[in-house]
Amino acid sequence: MKKKALWALVVIWGITCGSRGCWEQERVALLALNATFDLIYRVDTGGSYFNCCSWEGVECNPTTGRVTHLMLFSSRYYLSGFKTWYLNASLLLPFEELKSLDLFNNHLTGWIAPEEPNLLSSRLSKLEELDLNGNSLDNSILSILATIPSLRCLSLRNSNLSGTLHVNGDLSNLKELDISIKNLSHLENLYLDYVHLKHVGTVVQALGALSSLRILSLQHNTIEGTITTQGLCNLVKLEELDLSFNGITGRLPTCWRNMSSIRILNLEDNEFTDSVVSSPLTSLTSLEFLSILGSHFDIPSSLGPLTNHSRLKLTTEFWANVPNLSYLNLSANILEGTIPSELGSVKSLDILDLSSNNFSGGLPIQLLDGKLNVLSVAYNNLQGEIVLSNHTMNPGLSRLRLEHNLFNGSLSFLSSIVNLRELDVSNNIFTGKLPRLIANMSSLVALDLSKNQLDGLIPQELWNFGELEYLDLSNNNLSGSLPLFFISEWVRHIHLSRNKLNGTLVHALSNGLRLVTLDLSENEFSGSIPYWLGSLSQLKILLLKGNSFYGTFPEQLCRLKSLKVEEKFQAPHTVGFTTKGRFDSYKGYTLLKMVGLDFSCNQFSGEIPSEIAISQEMLVLNLSHNKLIGRIPMSLSSLTKIESIDLSYNNLIGSIPEELTQLNSLEVFNVSYNNLSGAIPNKYQFGAFDESSYYGNHLLCGLPLSKKCSTTINDNCSTTKSRLSTKEDGFIDEETFYISFGVSYTMVGLVIPIVLFINPQWRHGWFHYVELVINTCQSLFITCYYFVQDGFRKFVSSYLHN
Repeated sequence: MKKKALWALVVIWGITCGSRGCWEQERVALLALNATFDLIYRVDTGGSYFNCCSWEGVECNPTTGRVTHLMLFSSRYYLSGFKTWYLNASLLLPFEELKSLDLFNNHLTGWIAPEEPNLLSSRLSKLEELDLNGNSLDNSILSILATIPSLRCLSLRNSNLSGTLHVNGDLSNLKELDISIKNLSHLENLYLDYVHLKHVGTVVQALGALSSLRILSLQHNTIEGTITTQGLCNLVKLEELDLSFNGITGRLPTCWRNMSSIRILNLEDNEFTDSVVSSPLTSLTSLEFLSILGSHFDIPSSLGPLTNHSRLKLTTEFWANVPNLSYLNLSANILEGTIPSELGSVKSLDILDLSSNNFSGGLPIQLLDGKLNVLSVAYNNLQGEIVLSNHTMNPGLSRLRLEHNLFNGSLSFLSSIVNLRELDVSNNIFTGKLPRLIANMSSLVALDLSKNQLDGLIPQELWNFGELEYLDLSNNNLSGSLPLFFISEWVRHIHLSRNKLNGTLVHALSNGLRLVTLDLSENEFSGSIPYWLGSLSQLKILLLKGNSFYGTFPEQLCRLKSLKVEEKFQAPHTVGFTTKGRFDSYKGYTLLKMVGLDFSCNQFSGEIPSEIAISQEMLVLNLSHNKLIGRIPMSLSSLTKIESIDLSYNNLIGSIPEELTQLNSLEVFNVSYNNLSGAIPNKYQFGAFDESSYYGNHLLCGLPLSKKCSTTINDNCSTTKSRLSTKEDGFIDEETFYISFGVSYTMVGLVIPIVLFINPQWRHGWFHYVELVINTCQSLFITCYYFVQDGFRKFVSSYLHN
């Protein structure tokens, strides 16, 4: 009895307290919304079932108890197989005090308005913020939004409004857009990113009616054409404008000089062809951020007209004459001429990026003698030696990128820059030996000296870097053997290809347990593959081609189960594979998908182990130009994604496995110049390979070769193969010689009697000739006989006399 009374008291208390915190009609409406949105779980988060103001995603006015903020999310999109849907807007009518409505990422196509006209807009007359990001809206939405005069912030990012805002010359859409937006006179923030807008004139003209806009973002659309209308010039309150990643051309409108409130302007990756100093940019003195990266602005060496931009602190376009400049990025433009040395005198400048332009001349030493932390002049036409004065020292420079220029001379200037963490001088013409002073850069994490003309030995001091993770010395003239235990345990990527390095790898890399990339190709390394190579559990790229490694094919390589490139692996280097009959380079995202083995041009012997098929993700297998023997392993048929197999120039025997015809992705197959035999498979992909794939295999038959498989050939033909090899080494084939000899003499023996029988005159002449020969030989024989007899008598007489 007491328990029942206690439960009754709890229920009465809950009802009473709940009525104080939440209006009943709104609680009922939220419960009705539960059929559409995931609201029921909100009750179980510690709040009261009756007090909807305590539910997650619901906020109320603490005085009136009316709902003011509502965030709704539905999982029905995922449960229905990713189908879009319409929301019944009548469910929102009770929320007359609603100020913020969040419908983010519900994949709505639109909503069904109440039958009574303007009922929704009258009930939601206090709505100020509406978030419709991540939906798939159609025309039904904007016609309703245009009737809500209180709306201040509307977000339509990733909303796919192609049905309404995709203006492609269809003027009916333009009128609808005009009617939909022109009444939103109080709208302050508008995001239309990734919504596939197209023609700049119609878009700008329509948006010009939003006179209260402070933020307008149109990035990543397909807007093209020239800004010729005055639409944007009506936005006098605009503070942030983002037109980046479009195709807008021409000059900036002159009326932009009146947009004095603009603080952030992003024009990146368009086709503007204006001049910085004569454009409206000179009048935008409130600018704090400006980006014209990737456009075609003309930037002269003198920027005097821009000295009034005192608020510009983070910029990608202004330099020495702009106060408080700390970050300057002029990359990916069409800038020419020499780099102004005045940049080195900007004391506030911390990061300078002039990469990917057409700068020429030398590198001003003032840039290395200042206070820069990051300097990049990569991908230009800079040239000459870099010679620093004795007092030059920049302890703050941590990142220096000089790659892809024409710099020459030695690397001795690096001795003055000791705190670098990243150094890239690749693709230049630097000469001389590696300076031992480079070992003073104890903080180096990445070092790239590739594609220069450096020579000499690799100094032992180079491997004292305790933090080095990336090393690239490839494409130089370095020689000698690798120092013992020459790498630190932290190194992850080593590229030493295309040098003249020699010796063995007995101990040189044995402590590189964290190695991810190891490229030793195109050198003069010799010896067998060391046993410890199979213990590099993190190794994903291994290139050994073009050396003099010998011995049986290293089975320890087959234990490298991680020998693949995963998506999480960041590959800063270009890796070359000989694949599909050509040498291809892989870099970045493409390299992330590249899995291959290239051990070509060595002296490996023995059979190909079946474990060679270590990964079903393998795309390339190249074992050409070795001394491998035995049969082609059946296990290759498990490489379901393989695109290129090259086993040419070896001593393989046996037939081509029929199972390989199941490799549907195979585009290149080369087994030329081996000792293979039997019929060539001609099904599926193999029907597309031409005879060049099989050259030099004299016992192969069938298409695409002209030799038909008329008789059965024994696959186990090692004896025949040896005899064939001997025959091929002679001037003429032995069997062919004997056959030709026999046929020739048989023909002579038959032809002469036939001719003599037919022609009596020839027969008489022939017998006369034979008789003459016999008499001559007889006469000669008798003469020789008596001559020898007489000589012998004289010899005996003389011997007895003595």
